[in-house]
Amino acid sequence: MTHQTSIIAYRLTNKGYEAFSWKPQIDSVKPVMKWTAIVSGVAVLVATFFNPYFILGAVGPAGLGLIALSMGSSSSYQKLVRGEEHYSASWDDVEEVALWRKRRLIGLRFTFHTSKGTTQNGYRTLYCKKGEEDERVAFIRDKVKDVPYVEKKMEVFEGGMAI
Repeated sequence: MTHQTSIIAYRLTNKGYEAFSWKPQIDSVKPVMKWTAIVSGVAVLVATFFNPYFILGAVGPAGLGLIALSMGSSSSYQKLVRGEEHYSASWDDVEEVALWRKRRLIGLRFTFHTSKGTTQNGYRTLYCKKGEEDERVAFIRDKVKDVPYVEKKMEVFEGGMAI
């Protein structure tokens, strides 16, 4: 797949900023596997009426059904394949607010401490609907009064980060 859609949900509260994103494409795989197992299972059952040795062919549909069942019930597997990401931060951690009007994109600059012990900084992005960016920036600037505000172009990367 060369192009994937991500669904992103934001929550801006009095205490901070929270974002949750996922890729819904994998959700279509589970029903296809389930129905393939059901249809092929019925076909094997019908073939078994003609020759009892075809019952050995039930291993395939049964295995496919078990895989579909495990995909649907494993929350850790779903998080992995859906690319789920959740992050939140306090307004106290925001170092700069940036707006790129052409893309209706707000960037909140944070400093991150990686698991390797290094420090990085960059913008967490908020995508706005047309005409909403000024309202969102006003809300954010009300929460972070002492933080600089700039309007500029940002380079956006996968995972909601920008520089």
